[in-house]
Amino acid sequence: MVCAFIKISNKKSELLRNPLSEKDGRITRKMRAKIFVRKISKGLLPFDYQYALASMLYGKLALGNIRLANESHSHQGFKFYNFSNLIIPDRRPSRKGLAFEDAHFILTSPDVEFVRSFAEGLLQEQDFHLYDQNFIVTKIEILEQKKLPSPSTFRTISPIFIKTLREENGELKEWELYPMDGKFHENIHKNLVERYTEYHGVPPKKDHFHITRVRSFKGKRILIGSGEKATPRRCSLMTFDLEASPELLNFAYDAGIGEKNAMGFGCVEVVGNGRNDNNE
Repeated sequence: MVCAFIKISNKKSELLRNPLSEKDGRITRKMRAKIFVRKISKGLLPFDYQYALASMLYGKLALGNIRLANESHSHQGFKFYNFSNLIIPDRRPSRKGLAFEDAHFILTSPDVEFVRSFAEGLLQEQDFHLYDQNFIVTKIEILEQKKLPSPSTFRTISPIFIKTLREENGELKEWELYPMDGKFHENIHKNLVERYTEYHGVPPKKDHFHITRVRSFKGKRILIGSGEKATPRRCSLMTFDLEASPELLNFAYDAGIGEKNAMGFGCVEVVGNGRNDNNE
């Protein structure tokens, strides 16, 4: 894995001006960005901050590339970028919210233009807020995509959300799924193929995708939306072994797994080769 550090300055990194992606025949590198931030206010960040983080990132996307932001906002289908939770190494104990100073998060997409545009927007205006908490971007690390083995052991760095429809009292209602439900695996696979097909314009040449082992799992309830419209949803934090064709394996890593990826759900990192029992 190759990486480059972008120090905060008035100059945009030349790395961000490289060719964009393999889509439409362009030969390039795939990348993900590691965004380092510092909280400069002294209050607590609410536990359910994903909606605020998603809104902030859309604003930065508009700064970096207004055309891409408008296209993404008006598009009625899937959105092809994903980001993780805040990863907080110095979190201090609190039951009322998140207490910390420094954090980082991962931002990824199968289209490098998204990664570049987000980074450019974050460089143009390094300060932002999540609810009433103020932050500043301190560093951006650009990571080129690593070669993924199959099987790979993935760990979620934001929870997976996937749902189905089930009949209850004569009515069809949405039902959030956990990995012990076979429908979870079926719908994860179906959703990934649908997103791959929309993005590339053709279905995968080899449709193989199988979660062979769930190594760990923790259910989590997260509010999706804002204000009175916010709805609690059941999601999954998990470590799992995934065997898949290279095209679906890479797309899952780049675009996320499950639904609502552009809201910060389903971001994963690779922690092993899927064969070693010591993988976390």
